[in-house]
Amino acid sequence: MDTYYLFASSVAALAARVVTHPIDTIKTRLQVRSTTGNEYQQLKQVILPESASTSTLNVLRSLYRGLPVTLLFSVPALSVYLTCYETTKAHLAPRGGLLGHDGILNHLASGCAAEVMAGLFFTPMEVMKNQLQTQSDGSRSAGSLATRIWRTEGIRGFFRGYWMGLAVFVPHTMTYFAVYEQCKLAYARYYDHQYQGDSAQLPASAYLLCSSFASTMGIMLSTPLDIIKTRWQISAADQGAAFRLGPVAIAKHMWYYEGGWRAFTRGLVARIAWGIPTTAISMTVFEALKDWRANQNS
Repeated sequence: MDTYYLFASSVAALAARVVTHPIDTIKTRLQVRSTTGNEYQQLKQVILPESASTSTLNVLRSLYRGLPVTLLFSVPALSVYLTCYETTKAHLAPRGGLLGHDGILNHLASGCAAEVMAGLFFTPMEVMKNQLQTQSDGSRSAGSLATRIWRTEGIRGFFRGYWMGLAVFVPHTMTYFAVYEQCKLAYARYYDHQYQGDSAQLPASAYLLCSSFASTMGIMLSTPLDIIKTRWQISAADQGAAFRLGPVAIAKHMWYYEGGWRAFTRGLVARIAWGIPTTAISMTVFEALKDWRANQNS
């Protein structure tokens, strides 16, 4: 395992999560709302859950609720995620063909391996973060939440929705990396950049563009299941009591009582608004640090 990948991915995780956490909070709150109606009013209510006169400082505190938990888990999670992806890709590359360094099967398989491993860190983060973000008053701290989960559910409580998470994010990640890598190849060929695998020297704008497009494709594919997963993960909390009958019951309720197929797109715009900067920042920082090392070693 390359320790430099660990360093680069850790820096990428910190930069991305701090900047985009408020959008993630809005996305999560929208996904767990069972009501329909005016979209502007719903957005206003999730940003200002207590009252419309809430001070700016309290609004920011509310939107950054769960950030310490996110940083605690997302740094090792993204480190495992990107390091596993790069390691698997390098391991498969000598096989050549579609499993070669630029082969689409390589990117699909590497993305799958990365998500399965990183899910062991992402799932506890999502369980705690989602419950903290959807509290109406923010009275419960991360420590007291962790204690309650441990006492009432044990270790399994922290991994509530792990398999559901894989069902959501394995297709998402496989789609993301396949599209991202092919976009980088297309960009390099179109603009006649020297493309040499991990030593590719593309401008930052290329990484931003490719990761943004790939992120949008992955989000559109995975949003319906992500809504169900989010509701299931908060079901043990007081605010999630309506979701305790399981993922199938959640899906049925959404279809029959929340507007049919439209219910499965709830928070899609917010999720795209969160996903694009998150992946764009993390991948651009990661790729830039890889390029910097390649230049230092050349």
